Amino acid sequence: MLVASACIKAGAKNTDVTTAVERVAASYGVNAIAHVRMHQMKRFVIDGVKEVALRTPAPEDEEEKLAECTFEANEVYAVDVAMSSGDGKVKESDMRTTIFKRNVESNYRLKMKASRYVLNEVNSKFPTLPFTLRMFDDERQAKMGITECVNHGLVIPYPSLNEKSGALVAHFKSTVLVLPSGPSRVTGLAIPDYFKTDKSPDDETAKILEEIRIKAEKKAAKKKKKKNKK
Repeated sequence: MLVASACIKAGAKNTDVTTAVERVAASYGVNAIAHVRMHQMKRFVIDGVKEVALRTPAPEDEEEKLAECTFEANEVYAVDVAMSSGDGKVKESDMRTTIFKRNVESNYRLKMKASRYVLNEVNSKFPTLPFTLRMFDDERQAKMGITECVNHGLVIPYPSLNEKSGALVAHFKSTVLVLPSGPSRVTGLAIPDYFKTDKSPDDETAKILEEIRIKAEKKAAKKKKKKNKK
């Protein structure tokens, strides 16, 4: 996640980030989760046109190929990195999906009263961002009506995904601003101290991580100095 964030800078391409993520995965002996994407974000839009893949798709997997794009200053990206000790090929689980997002490009005249209730609530309260069924005043009605909305493409489900049994998965997210001075990570958890490994990053990755460490130390020192002045 740190390396991907550092690689999203003005003038760089989405393929540069994919290459960096694959290099990290190879160094640590893990595989990126297939189908996970990083997206450009705008106001009320969490999955913009520009996307970044975590891994290069197989030649026969045409649907997973992304158009090459270039990052520009003043853009915002959601960095989404998921790695697995397994093969990274996940499947939808049998667990009931409870998180959805309105598909604003789709319209349909629903037949069930419960379905119309769901759509009206979504259009008025959650027109652009994801929602969960718990947010509805009448959750029972929402559970009844959501199926027809999904079947006709009015809402997009966010299903739970499963790796193969025994595989370990790590998932980290952050928000990155592409500033003229370079990328700035404004959200996202720090790497926990209890994460230990006997693996070592490759030279290029180690260089990026060292640059991130030095930058963080300078920022912390500057903040401390400013606090002392006050």
